Amino acid sequence: MRRNYVQIDGDNYLYDAFVAYSQNDSDWITGKLLPILETEYGYKLCIHERDFGVGAYINDNIVQNINNSKRMLLVLSESFVNSGWCYFELKLALGKHIEEDFPVIVIILQEVRHMNTSLKILLKMTTYLEWKDGGAEENLFWNKLKGTFKNK
Repeated sequence: MRRNYVQIDGDNYLYDAFVAYSQNDSDWITGKLLPILETEYGYKLCIHERDFGVGAYINDNIVQNINNSKRMLLVLSESFVNSGWCYFELKLALGKHIEEDFPVIVIILQEVRHMNTSLKILLKMTTYLEWKDGGAEENLFWNKLKGTFKNK
């Protein structure tokens, strides 16, 4: 203010959410999640298949794009818990959640039988959404997920 700068309201984020998911679940991401959240609701999501910089190290892409996002969506499945990259994204999300109150929205795409300690802790300390395909339960899922974007 002393130098007559004007404060600009708004965010400095490129994405409304970074989506952490296993490559094995990309059909659900591109066939269900993106059409609803981006096309229908107008949110901008970061997904690795489309938005990571070519030629950059994967870990650098992950860190940079998480930092450029308002929140993280963790899409859990058996494939997620068996992926080293997904585990890396989970650890980053937990750290930011604890240190910066970074919103982490957990979506359980399918039942996960073998969870590591970090994931068990996350599921105990946060409310999560469970995917239900079709009918009223699917509509409720999308309405609840949309509501998480209104926070923060």
